[in-house]
Amino acid sequence: MSDSDEFEYESDDDPYQEEEEGDEEAIQIENTFYEADDNRQNYPEQALEQFLKVVSMETARGSEVVWRFKALQNIVMLCARLGRFDDMATRYRELLSHMPQVTRNDASEAINAVLDSASSASDMSKLETIYELTLDALQATSNQRLWFSTSVKLAKLHLERSDIHKLQRLIRALHRACQNTDGSDDLSKGSQLLEVYALEIQMCTITKNSLRMKEIYPRTINLTSAVADPRNIAVIRESGGKMYMAEKKWEAAYNEFFEAFKNYQETGNSSRAKVMLKYVVLANMLALSDINPFDSREAKVYQDDPEISAMANLRSAFEQNDVSTVDKLLTNPSYKILSDPFIRTYLEDLLRNIRLQVLQNLIRPYRCISLDFLSKEINVDIEEVTSLLVQLIMDSKIEAKIDGVEGFLHIDTQNSEDNTRFANITRWADLLDKVHNGLIQKLTHMQPS
Repeated sequence: MSDSDEFEYESDDDPYQEEEEGDEEAIQIENTFYEADDNRQNYPEQALEQFLKVVSMETARGSEVVWRFKALQNIVMLCARLGRFDDMATRYRELLSHMPQVTRNDASEAINAVLDSASSASDMSKLETIYELTLDALQATSNQRLWFSTSVKLAKLHLERSDIHKLQRLIRALHRACQNTDGSDDLSKGSQLLEVYALEIQMCTITKNSLRMKEIYPRTINLTSAVADPRNIAVIRESGGKMYMAEKKWEAAYNEFFEAFKNYQETGNSSRAKVMLKYVVLANMLALSDINPFDSREAKVYQDDPEISAMANLRSAFEQNDVSTVDKLLTNPSYKILSDPFIRTYLEDLLRNIRLQVLQNLIRPYRCISLDFLSKEINVDIEEVTSLLVQLIMDSKIEAKIDGVEGFLHIDTQNSEDNTRFANITRWADLLDKVHNGLIQKLTHMQPS
């Protein structure tokens, strides 16, 4: 073999060598990614640079998307963490452009992770930009399921911030996605419809739109029989309870709150379940119900919790018409009963119920009693005492007349409940006496003369 042949042989391109070099590049990209992943928690700036290097290196290799998509996801999340929202939006656009090259599961995981990290943004306009970019990209890819779940997340954000105008517009778009061509609800999309109605019901609660609430609430109950998503059912039942409370339908509210309590408990949302249990007790007392909610297996889990224990004691004091203990429990800040604005809304209704019962028991032994005395006994002014007495008279709980000039309550003993009962017993005794005398006369006639 000549020297020239040997030279030519040695200088030929070695395909195996090129493959090894290519593999070395891929290994380097992979190693850089994992180094960045290790630094992400404690050294975010260094991790950001390394993830950017991964994107640059893989881009130089061509159109393949192996590590670039995951690196861009981390870059976007790190930018959000570091407060660089303009860079975040730029890199997020790049991430979304690669969605057609990855699986739907990878795309869904990336988008959900990015939206969760972006939710910490204090600037709502920046956050809305991220959501708009997402929704536009999803519409282009016809990923209807991910578009719906992302729209629901944005709607919840608007709900949290009470941005009713934007929430209303988004709910309409979501509802259209769950309708047939004739505009009726597509019942095959029951779980999605339930989410839409849950959002709308919460919006009705905020805007106090009771008419719309009454219109759509029955639809949600029909849907829950087919679709059992406890997270949405809990929200719907809670809102239904609040609707009935506003209408002073205490027993219906009690039932709704108890269902909400059980569903929150089922989802593992113990903090919300605890709040619902408080509302259950509140509605139970307002309904003057004999049912003890703490007898249920679900409620017993919370019986040692200080706040729930206070509510149980409040119910016991309410049953015993113990106004003093009720006042102490309500005004004790450690029990946090009145820290809830919803409970505070119905405080007067609750206290009025207690005072009505106490007042009815107070006047029972008297024929005439001073309004001033009653006022001091239940710790309210004369005007409130008069209002309570009027309600008792109107509800036929007592037979009495109020002398506003002299300041006395005159109980009509002739028509009182006790006298009516006594009159009935007297008539019954007279009837028995007549029957007895009749029997004696018959026995007398039967004896031989």
